Amino acid sequence: MKTLSALKLKIMVRAFRIRIKNGEAFEDIASDYPALTTDDLEAIREALNV
Repeated sequence: MKTLSALKLKIMVRAFRIRIKNGEAFEDIASDYPALTTDDLEAIREALNV
């Protein structure tokens, strides 16, 4: 079950994409957002095709 709304997902994907482009690892970025659930992180990972 994906808990992020479409808008929140879009914002988080953009934030992750920028940070990954700057050389950060997905797991390191995810640790900065403790409120994100496993389902949220899966949705972000899917959107990024990581």
